[in-house]
Amino acid sequence: MSASREKKKRQELLANGTVDPKAAREAEKKAAERKSNILYGTIAAVFVIVTVALLVYNSGIIQRNQTAVTIDGEKYTVAETSYYYNQVYQNYASFYSALGMDPTGLKSQPYGDDGSTYDDFFKESAVDSMKYIHAAVKAAKAANITLDSDDEADVKANLDSMKSAAAQYGYSYGAYVKAMYGSTVTASVVESCLRDQILASKYASHYSDENFVYTDDEILAYYNEHKDTYDLIDGAYVTVSGAPEAKTDDEGNAIEATDEEKSAAMDGAKMAADEILHAFNAGQSLEQLAETKDIPYSTTISSASTVYGQWFYDEARKGGDADVIVDEASSCYYVAVFNSRERDNALDYSVRHILVTADNLNLADGEEATNEQIEAKANEILASWDGTEEGFANLAKANSQDGNAAEGGIYENVPKGQMVAAFQDWCYEDGRQSGDTGIVQTSYGYHIMYFVGYGSTEYWHYACENALRSDAQSAWQTELTNSATAEINESGMKNVG
Repeated sequence: MSASREKKKRQELLANGTVDPKAAREAEKKAAERKSNILYGTIAAVFVIVTVALLVYNSGIIQRNQTAVTIDGEKYTVAETSYYYNQVYQNYASFYSALGMDPTGLKSQPYGDDGSTYDDFFKESAVDSMKYIHAAVKAAKAANITLDSDDEADVKANLDSMKSAAAQYGYSYGAYVKAMYGSTVTASVVESCLRDQILASKYASHYSDENFVYTDDEILAYYNEHKDTYDLIDGAYVTVSGAPEAKTDDEGNAIEATDEEKSAAMDGAKMAADEILHAFNAGQSLEQLAETKDIPYSTTISSASTVYGQWFYDEARKGGDADVIVDEASSCYYVAVFNSRERDNALDYSVRHILVTADNLNLADGEEATNEQIEAKANEILASWDGTEEGFANLAKANSQDGNAAEGGIYENVPKGQMVAAFQDWCYEDGRQSGDTGIVQTSYGYHIMYFVGYGSTEYWHYACENALRSDAQSAWQTELTNSATAEINESGMKNVG
């Protein structure tokens, strides 16, 4: 059939109301294409909606303002609660491996025998912290205590420190906040919570200063009840092992000693300890005896709870006492010598210092500072000193890398135990006098020292007064925390952590 005849035939069919098969097929094809386009367009639209919803949800925007806790009628959001939760977490995360804690499985890892998890524990601790801060802030406002310029400087210093850390690790500040405290937490939440914490701390200090004041008689009475904690023992001891010789099988596996072997080893240790005691009583040096026999020697008796400590801290002990002490649990014997016992009368002290580090050097790019270079710089700075305390203070302001440089490097009324060992040992060296200078190396760098002088507070007095205040403040804080009532909103709390 010719094309013209095919066309004429289609026209006749249409005129008679009959459907042209070819046209029908084309119409069906076009209809199917339109349907497909509509379907895929709908799917694409739904996908976009779901994707946006997930992004919004994962950003924390939806959960952020949910109520997680209500304390005495005041609502706290998921974001605010997450801030405190993650503070608790960070305190534990620094030593989580020692606790056996898996930081990636807090919601499934058991914390206690009651079936609770680490997540439960952190949430409970966060709420307790929030209850205390809520109550302390409320009490501060009632007492008209507010943040002053120094407090605002503390707020700024804390925020600046976080911003510096963010830059150091390659984060924007907002991203760093979320990395530290969770996706719901913003910079404004951090600042708000930080202000509450600083105000609560200020009120606690104010309350402590007003209420936890003790007389010398009260401090002395506390000391007399806790002498073993604050007294110093002058004595020494050596340790004679009574553990049996370690043995292994042909494959290198340890073989546990028999009871007879353990008993024989302890008998041998007892005999050796008796010989050492006899030699000491005959006039030989305990330290030299330990060196000769290659056994441990120590003059550190820091606790009355140890087996040898119980002997040293016995009230009946007298100068010149010497004895052999058995420690079955540790499979050893001690030969102990007691000289004296006294209160720790170390005085507090005031000192100026200039901390010298690699930052004091002008190094070429990529060059690493050596200890010799840093020490040389410290000597150079000290050599430029004019010999006066004011001149030393000015050198500290110009050169020290410590945080107290602006105050002339001064540390006042420092109690024993506050500074690192090398720093403290220099201050307590025999014959130390006001105006003495020196250079001390610690893990922080090289310290140019200027000794201002000793104070009048003996360490035992300082420590006992602090213990009294600490005990009282802890009880007060618990009472203040318990005075607040918290109600948990489970739907919001599940988004915390």
